[in-house]
Amino acid sequence: MKLRQTLCGLALAGLTCSVAAHAQRPVPAGRGVSPIVDPLPNDLSQVSPDTNTLAGAQLFGVGSLNHARNIFDPSISFSELGQTFPPVPGQPNQTDLFSATLIGGGLNFDRTWSRYHLTTIYNGGETFTRGSQQSNDQFHDLNVLQEIDWARWRLLLRDDFVASPGAAFTGTGMGGPGLTAQISSTLQASLNGIGQGFVPSESIQTGNAMRYRNAAVGQLEYSFSRRSAFTFAGSYGLLKFTDAGFFSSHMINAQAGYDYMLDPANSIALLASYGKIDYTGSANTTTNYLAALAYGRRITGRVAFQVAAGPERIQFVNGTSGQLWYASVTSALTYDWRRTGYSLAFMRGLSSGSGVFLGAKTNTLTLAAHHQFTRSWTGSVNSGYAINNSLAGAGTPTVKFDNWFVGANIGRQLWSHFQLNFNYGVQRQNSPAVCPVANCGIDGYQQTFGMTINWHLRPNG
Repeated sequence: MKLRQTLCGLALAGLTCSVAAHAQRPVPAGRGVSPIVDPLPNDLSQVSPDTNTLAGAQLFGVGSLNHARNIFDPSISFSELGQTFPPVPGQPNQTDLFSATLIGGGLNFDRTWSRYHLTTIYNGGETFTRGSQQSNDQFHDLNVLQEIDWARWRLLLRDDFVASPGAAFTGTGMGGPGLTAQISSTLQASLNGIGQGFVPSESIQTGNAMRYRNAAVGQLEYSFSRRSAFTFAGSYGLLKFTDAGFFSSHMINAQAGYDYMLDPANSIALLASYGKIDYTGSANTTTNYLAALAYGRRITGRVAFQVAAGPERIQFVNGTSGQLWYASVTSALTYDWRRTGYSLAFMRGLSSGSGVFLGAKTNTLTLAAHHQFTRSWTGSVNSGYAINNSLAGAGTPTVKFDNWFVGANIGRQLWSHFQLNFNYGVQRQNSPAVCPVANCGIDGYQQTFGMTINWHLRPNG
């Protein structure tokens, strides 16, 4: 029997249920269903429990309705945006204002048959910017997940690919934080997030430069009993810049751990991981070893929480060489209640350096929320904060970047297949006095605001 969550006898949820037969383990499908896609957001008896393990690559979720039906939902979007940028150095009284048109499309595909479950999420398009810095930029975000379940075994294969002219962390080059808030509350609601240690970091906002990021993840889980399971997960990731002057990199990560369920809602785990990052065209490298204890709590349809912490040993060669010990922490929380949902994620540990550093000590915090005001009106917000410090030997000063963003979106359903959205986003980065790469961008506030019309093949509501 697979490691699973069951709500039997939980007075907190006020529900009753029964455990499925040995050969009928529910297939997990994500962190919940957005109110735009979900016709019965409060019917928790229809939600399949999430069964991800603490030692796995995917984060905990609150469960999903998607496994119960096949979904094929292509979409088309058209956006008109305004963008403001801080003054150019030497011209302190001039703020640049641009207009942009974004034409995009998406796909939400989900199918379950027998013991197989396939999910594909895509969002992409092209941005046509007008003004003194006229340009045309493409962006693509593709996620493919295949899950296979046997009696005691579970295999997960996943690939996440992003191409954009700006850092995906802030949504730059993809419509900005406001448009990202809209997309993340609809298309991407079918997938759990991946632990940040398995994905190349992009939390430093450089100047406009096309980059490709990919993370291929494989995971194998074996359940010893209803309460315990062993999980092994591995990933290969790359971050490649097409422009010269940035540090392209590729990384491998392997993690193994043992999960034990204390009761239907609470579980603990012991895990260990190894990671190595190499930088294209150089002998520079970083290596890390990590051991951690983890705790998780899940109440199907309501709460998914997990935290892992432990010592991390980092060895690096980046012109100088050295090693250091670091306190690594990862945590994620998802909370859904009636028509409102919240999510939070925090990571502290080694990263690839976002193309700016040859390795970095990175702290990132992201928060998001969505709410369905009425049957026709929905809203969502997202925000994030990141601090990156370069790796340096004893007695050598470090270089620091910090940035933050906030995005907000409100949408109204028009007829059954159309939705009108208004969005706003603001972001700012503080860069060091001396830029370590060719183009660190411009410090100061950047804003995006605009309107989007969306068409979905699948009726809303």
